[in-house]
Amino acid sequence: MAVACRAASPPDTANQGNAATDPPATLLDLETALEWTLRYNPALVVQRHNVGVSAEALAVARQFPASLNPTVALEVCPWTFQRRPGDGIERLQTYSTVTWQQPIELGHRRQHRTAMAQAAYDQVRSGSLGAELAALVQTYRLHQGAAYRRQKLAIVGRLAEFDVQLVRTLRRQAEANQVGPAEVILAEVESQAAAQQLETACQEYSVALAELRQQFAPPQAAGPLEPEGPLRLPADGAPPDEQELVRWALTSRPEIASAEAQVASSRAALCLARADRIPVPSVGPAYEHSETGESFYGLAVTTPIPLLNTGRALVHQREAEYHRDCVALEQARQQVAAQLGAALAKWTQVRDSAARAQARLEPVAAQAGRMQRLFDAGQTDLVKLLQVRQRLIEGQGAALDAQWQSIQAYADLLVALGSAPLLDALPKAP
Repeated sequence: MAVACRAASPPDTANQGNAATDPPATLLDLETALEWTLRYNPALVVQRHNVGVSAEALAVARQFPASLNPTVALEVCPWTFQRRPGDGIERLQTYSTVTWQQPIELGHRRQHRTAMAQAAYDQVRSGSLGAELAALVQTYRLHQGAAYRRQKLAIVGRLAEFDVQLVRTLRRQAEANQVGPAEVILAEVESQAAAQQLETACQEYSVALAELRQQFAPPQAAGPLEPEGPLRLPADGAPPDEQELVRWALTSRPEIASAEAQVASSRAALCLARADRIPVPSVGPAYEHSETGESFYGLAVTTPIPLLNTGRALVHQREAEYHRDCVALEQARQQVAAQLGAALAKWTQVRDSAARAQARLEPVAAQAGRMQRLFDAGQTDLVKLLQVRQRLIEGQGAALDAQWQSIQAYADLLVALGSAPLLDALPKAP
């Protein structure tokens, strides 16, 4: 990180000779940063394991429930006795009964349980996709933020370099009695101020690099990271249709998919609660061998009686939950439409403002070059040159700030649309 800061510093900056001892930085373009985010981000790695667990839960719900396994009841009484009047006790044959019962589930209960597990899986998967989208957009912000700080550092570095060269020139002219000491003092003060700005910009750039590295756990061989390429914004074109974007957002936002899955889960839970009011009978063959030697074959049927708890209260609860989730889904759709409208309006306004800031910079740069030529020819003084140069640096910084605001607004638009493939709309790095 320090290498880039020293590279942008003026020639007489201290400790510049140590740059050769620092490890080389890895140039990281936006595409690689996004790929590393999906591969190495710790939160995303854990989230994918949650999807696997939910998939296993769905497989379990599709199987025959263990509670419906058949049961076998065996009763054996080998010591059976009968009292005879006056003759004592007589031992009889062994008494035994065998019953095989198979519970029969009615009301499509397994179908409803599977629907609930499918909805839970869809929710977890939507949450995973939402986490990936949020991580990708955050990486876009951080990578572009580091690129913005790098360009900011370069602008301040050019100003510091200009001031250093100007001080050297004025000192030589002062020795030749061509300028007075006041001009030299003014140039030295401006040079010290520019050096302080350069130090602040260097620290801000280092912080931006640290935040970018914290977004994922890059390979250890990567070493220090440096953003590669200019600021990335989509090319100017016709403004997209808001209604079309709203329809897109309603089909791609993870929050909408999760809310729809919650409605499906509540609907399945309601159907399951209604089905649970139907008793689960157990039917199977029965065999009995009595103590007198007779054998009996028949059919055994057992069923619970919904007398103390009919299940009506649970059905009412599930109906209320289903109604609540339907309302939440509708409100989520309205909120997505409102967020998208606000993000699109902000993006359009900030993009136009950035274009105007860039257009205003061109004539200022031309006038700064003209003022430099006048100063070199001795036709103007140092104060006017410094003023023009300062305005040029401020204009470059304002144009860069406007681009950064555009990137922030575009990232907000990506979040509002809920579609990571929109990152492909960015122009490729040269």
